[in-house]
Amino acid sequence: MKQKSGLLWLVLLLSMSSCVSFENFSIEVFKPAKFTLPPDLQNVAMVQRNLKYKNDTLQSYQVQNQHLVQDKIRFNADSLAQISCIDSLAVHLAAQNRFDSIIVLPASSFPEIRAKEIRPAKAEWYQHISDQTGVDGLIILDMYSGFYTRSDNYQNNSTPNAKVVSSNIWSIYDHNRKKIIDRFIQIDTLYWDGTDEKGNFNKLRIPAKKEAMMISAGVIGENYSKYLVPSWIMVYRDVMTCGQPELKHAASLAHKSKWDDAAAIWQNYADSKNKRNKIISLYNLAVANEMNGNIDQALEFTARAARISTGVFWSMENEAIRKYSAILYRRKIEISKLNAQHELR
Repeated sequence: MKQKSGLLWLVLLLSMSSCVSFENFSIEVFKPAKFTLPPDLQNVAMVQRNLKYKNDTLQSYQVQNQHLVQDKIRFNADSLAQISCIDSLAVHLAAQNRFDSIIVLPASSFPEIRAKEIRPAKAEWYQHISDQTGVDGLIILDMYSGFYTRSDNYQNNSTPNAKVVSSNIWSIYDHNRKKIIDRFIQIDTLYWDGTDEKGNFNKLRIPAKKEAMMISAGVIGENYSKYLVPSWIMVYRDVMTCGQPELKHAASLAHKSKWDDAAAIWQNYADSKNKRNKIISLYNLAVANEMNGNIDQALEFTARAARISTGVFWSMENEAIRKYSAILYRRKIEISKLNAQHELR
């Protein structure tokens, strides 16, 4: 009899949090640059150094359905990709108004050079270009290489797809300090599976090699811009909810970005005797405060929610609260770094 009563009590306790769920939504946040440029570097020139590895001999090849084949129409894929990469970088840097001027040197400025290793040039090379262009520094694409793979097979229930694997090396030369101040190496892969945002498939959405190489290089340029200047990034957050009518209504208000109206409801339950409703409300009040730009207040609410949700029967909620608290701490550091980078400009 006691064993049965204990089992019923366990079921009752588990049911206390069984209706809690999470509703995901996306927002854009302003992220700091990963590399902080010197504030006196205001006028830059972008240069394609046009280096290639000696063993990089597949420029005119691609993989089609797991077979290496030569391009039917020969074209300098890497050269076109470098132009797309530099142009994309210039556009995204210009949009941030970080520099007073950006000069893009023609792609034909330097001939292709094959090398065993991609090393910095002699100091005179950088100084000469900086003097000739009258800039404070150079942003140099030392090397770019991409390789295209496509599959049109429907075997094993697989759908057609394509990808470009690219590698690139960048350097930043500071003319005022007469030295390379950063070197960045990146390997990335861009995929296409022919589906749109609704999951509908269309084979025409899978680009051929030339188009794919240009698109991939443009993405590489955009990604590198985020390394150099602050940028907007898509991130995801969760609203915690349950079947309680008012809390469910508050979640729907939050999805419409009516955070003040939603917060008013959650505030009414922040001191509720119902532990589930209290945990949900405190967590969501933290989210609402982040949406309104008050990170410190958000952290206070996650701290309260974490204390209340301790125990085995609230482990899912507690884990979500602690993960979100870690996100808020990182966001606080990012905002501090953003402010410091703004003051340096």
